[in-house]
Amino acid sequence: HSDYGMLTLLLTDDNAGLQIQTKDGIWVDVPPKKGAFVVNIGDMFERWTNGLFKSTIHRVITPKGAKERYSVPFFFEPNFDALVECLDSCCNKDNPAKYPPITAGQHL
Repeated sequence: HSDYGMLTLLLTDDNAGLQIQTKDGIWVDVPPKKGAFVVNIGDMFERWTNGLFKSTIHRVITPKGAKERYSVPFFFEPNFDALVECLDSCCNKDNPAKYPPITAGQHL
């Protein structure tokens, strides 16, 4: 899945299981590192950047014989009524906005 919002900060433990999907559809393990943060770009950020930054497709699997895995996510979102439209630096006449403007609440 991908996160619908803007950014997700994920404090991880030292257990494996988090994977991200490449552009080619291949699942890649994210090496676990206790105390590290994983930053996932969400669908709203992809919309704001006109696709320049892609939403991170990710999943969690349980490797055979693994211990319990804990993570602490923080979902960073704009105000409900914030306007989400393509940033000026991410579009031009040759690369127009791909998405119409909406509010963060409408995106939700």
